[in-house]
Amino acid sequence: MKRTLLSLVGILSGLLAVSTASADLTLVQKLQAEKSWGLIQPGMSCIEKYQFLPNGDILIQSNRERVTGVYHFMQAATNFELPAVMISFKTDNRQPDCAGSTIDQAGTSTTNFIKKVSDQQIYFCNDALGQSCPVYLRPER
Repeated sequence: MKRTLLSLVGILSGLLAVSTASADLTLVQKLQAEKSWGLIQPGMSCIEKYQFLPNGDILIQSNRERVTGVYHFMQAATNFELPAVMISFKTDNRQPDCAGSTIDQAGTSTTNFIKKVSDQQIYFCNDALGQSCPVYLRPER
């Protein structure tokens, strides 16, 4: 009985890992499928536009700022953590973004944990457990 339970736990753990990896892949495909995503930030009417291209490039427009870069998707380390997207910025035209900043982001990177609430809301979170998710992406049409 004990051996059977251990085997069953092992099988279920493997299935959960495959299921999580499949869900992560679907999330990447969803981000790539939409032409543009708007980043919704509390208290800000300006919306940043994100384009996740299938080749791994990303294009970001924020007010007059134009940024290019590459993104890499990282699967969750465990079944209860969120996957993440790391964005490495290549170019920045140093024009004002939605917050009015003209800081050159070229050569820097950011990592955001991503939590899909629906096809209309994918949150950028500050932590792997999804406790602090101040902004979200929505499809822009």
